[in-house]
Amino acid sequence: SMLDSFLSNLKRGAKKIADNPQLIYTVVVALFITSSFVFMAERFIKISSGAQERLVNVRVGSLQDAFVLFASDKINDPEYLNRKIESIVRTNETIKNFRVVRKTVVPDPEAGTLQNSYLIIASGNRKEINQIDNQVSFLYTLASSDPGNSMTVSSSEDDERLFKTARAITDETGNVLGVAMTTQTLSLADIAIKRNIRNSRILLLAVILTVLLLFLRHSKIIDYMTLYKKLKEVDQLKDDFISMASHELRTPLTLIRGYAEFVLAAPELSSQTKDFISRIDMSSKDLDTLVSDILDVSRIEQGRMSFKLEKIDPSGIIEKVVGSFLLPARKKGLTVSFDKSKMTVIRHINADPERLKQVLINLVGNAVKYTEKGGIAVKEYEEKERLYIRVSDTGIGMTEEEKARLFEKFYRVRTEQTK
Repeated sequence: SMLDSFLSNLKRGAKKIADNPQLIYTVVVALFITSSFVFMAERFIKISSGAQERLVNVRVGSLQDAFVLFASDKINDPEYLNRKIESIVRTNETIKNFRVVRKTVVPDPEAGTLQNSYLIIASGNRKEINQIDNQVSFLYTLASSDPGNSMTVSSSEDDERLFKTARAITDETGNVLGVAMTTQTLSLADIAIKRNIRNSRILLLAVILTVLLLFLRHSKIIDYMTLYKKLKEVDQLKDDFISMASHELRTPLTLIRGYAEFVLAAPELSSQTKDFISRIDMSSKDLDTLVSDILDVSRIEQGRMSFKLEKIDPSGIIEKVVGSFLLPARKKGLTVSFDKSKMTVIRHINADPERLKQVLINLVGNAVKYTEKGGIAVKEYEEKERLYIRVSDTGIGMTEEEKARLFEKFYRVRTEQTK
């Protein structure tokens, strides 16, 4: 009968497993790996969804922090605010709307009294400018209650997830002049997440099948793959942490520099106090540069490095960079020269001006730093329709071994001369 056949096959299977204990280990580990993959995939989906929301809020919060720094001075210049808002909306596809709202008092014809209303003075949607929108009263009150932070509430319209964020615009005494409000859509993120989830599940299934087939041939393969994946996940978590931490540092740095500039403008400060504040501002700039470098490393490793190419005059950028190092070089008794006498044809090139400036600052700055006597010579010249920029110095130089490691991440020569 069917029952006898099933019992017979079950006995043969049990005997085979008893004769080959490795099969028990294989089955247990295979089930464990399969369950682990499913669990990690679901965890990844939840974490990625939450991370996407946090990143959207962090980015918008940073935009609002920068916006309110100048908005208080331009609160009575709606056209200027509109131009800035249009620029922000144009370069941030997740922002559905950006508006500035002021609280005003208007008469109520029916009640014969005055009532609070909320006037839109600037907006990414010009049709709503100078319109009253009393539906924003909750967000306005929420932002006014804590002017130093951005306030976010979630909502949905037509199955579209939205985040509405408000940040108070205050004057020097802390009085609320208005509120900057943004509406961020997560529709693009949701589409991308759903696509990634589908692809991840397909990839997950393929990986599980592959792992099981390989494990049947050799159980050690699973150990190696598990170790590799853990190392890769740790490395990715490290990169994600560095990237997110660097972005988070930008907000306090912006506030520090903003307050430092504000305090420097006070006439009653002594020269010594102004010198101390200038040092604070200078250190903040150095730290901001360091944060930018860390973000650049993260972008390079993830293949997200971008360049804004435009037609520029390289000579002007070189002159500015060289000029910025004249005083430090003079203090060390060094000479700094810039020779462009061999430039005859090439006047402009297509390049990213900020990246070009960054490279030149690194080269000339290191030349000044590691040169004790003599000087630094910067030359700009043409050869065979190509533009060359050469930085030469009479410094300590580098060995062949040190040159070979020149482009390693965060590599630095460690000698008595570089301490």
